[in-house]
Amino acid sequence: MRRWALSAVLLSSGCVTIPEYDYPGPGAPRSTTLTTGVFRDLDPGAKEESGLHFKVKAYGSTRAREILEQAEAQYQRIMNDSGLYSFSPRGLYEIVVYLNQDEFYKKTQFANWAAGVTVGNAIYVYDGPGLMPTLAHEMTHVIFHEYMRDTRTDLRWLNEGFAMYEESRALGGPGVTWPGSQEPFPFDQMTGLVPATERERQVNLWYKQVGDLVGFMVERGGRVGMGQMFGILQNRGGIDEALRTGFPGVWTSMRDLEAAWRRKVSDAGR
Repeated sequence: MRRWALSAVLLSSGCVTIPEYDYPGPGAPRSTTLTTGVFRDLDPGAKEESGLHFKVKAYGSTRAREILEQAEAQYQRIMNDSGLYSFSPRGLYEIVVYLNQDEFYKKTQFANWAAGVTVGNAIYVYDGPGLMPTLAHEMTHVIFHEYMRDTRTDLRWLNEGFAMYEESRALGGPGVTWPGSQEPFPFDQMTGLVPATERERQVNLWYKQVGDLVGFMVERGGRVGMGQMFGILQNRGGIDEALRTGFPGVWTSMRDLEAAWRRKVSDAGR
């Protein structure tokens, strides 16, 4: 298993860095999310293709159409997994695909750990084997933030967990897997954690935990329930209320969810 550097910046916090993350595949989804900023465009001769939800700029019409088709397919999977079937973005999300890593670094000025950067509803990435998982991560973030209308600092675990889950799905995996030999964070710590303040190992585990947890919620609780939960959260409801509404008879609170997830982790480690 290869080791990748992964970093993300949440709209609600400072820099959130994961110096080492074991990712289950050949892609390298390392990302950043910003609220404002302008990056240099592609060189002359680049092409643009538009679809239902995205506008893709890339080198060559054929490549732009390929990326657009894949992005639209990933969008449909994210909508299905989240249960947000009726959500409609205000406009097209823009995806700018640089030719390679060198052009990305030259035009964004980000350090060499970054594979993508999101500014508002625009996603800047570079072409290569890690493109699709990177896009899945970034698309999940922009959809989450637009749907929620503003930043919910208390839901950074859900935001990042869903993005991690969709990264793995983009590579054909079932989701992020929690290492059974490790002791999970208690949920009251997990939901309040600001990863930039934690040690490298703890940050690594935090991202694995929230990714595994969200995958558990999707697969065990159901995608329709996820959409109902998100609806309560969008209207500023609390997480316990959202869980009771979305998953009646399954979980009534974060305490119930934590107990069920820990049983799953324990059973998997046997």
